[in-house]
Amino acid sequence: MIIPVVTKDIMYFSKLKSKINIDKYSLIQIKNRKEIENILLDKNFLLLIVDFSDDFAKSIELKDLIKNRDIVSIGYYPHVNENLKQNAIKFGTGRQVTRNQLFKNINNIVDEFS
Repeated sequence: MIIPVVTKDIMYFSKLKSKINIDKYSLIQIKNRKEIENILLDKNFLLLIVDFSDDFAKSIELKDLIKNRDIVSIGYYPHVNENLKQNAIKFGTGRQVTRNQLFKNINNIVDEFS
């Protein structure tokens, strides 16, 4: 299963990619609107992981791009900025986790939604 990760943070994305079960999942980083549009056109994915540590998801109008699609999303945020969890809830994510929780438990979290 291909899982897009919407983030500009290359280092954190690399860490997630090193932890994911490569026999079951493949993570791809989405760094701009064009990339998410291409994925929406070319691939049929069911799960999306979104970084809420900055306004990147908002700036590419991600919510509008995935509206009316059957996509489950997981939002993550830094634990020191708990108010970002509210942004993830407003976005409509199926689950909200801290960056640390996602890193430590990415396979279990993704398994819940696949």
